[in-house]
Amino acid sequence: MHATVGPARLAPILPSAGGEPGLVTVREVADQLGVHPETVRRLIHDGRLDAVRIGRVLRVHREAVDSFLARQRVKPTRFQA
Repeated sequence: MHATVGPARLAPILPSAGGEPGLVTVREVADQLGVHPETVRRLIHDGRLDAVRIGRVLRVHREAVDSFLARQRVKPTRFQA
């Protein structure tokens, strides 16, 4: 497990293939977070990551990814001798 000192910084998300700049695909989110797309779908279906369904396709707002990451932030612990 890796310890994170500061807030996670992700590369800026470019407009997805659909052309909508505020929405990204499940695969793009998964690539950014370094997880499998099914993990992202599970987060969406569990209600932990907000998404919208456009037809049969799920899309995620960039702000939803930022909000999700902010909620996942781990507070540093103090070690006592």
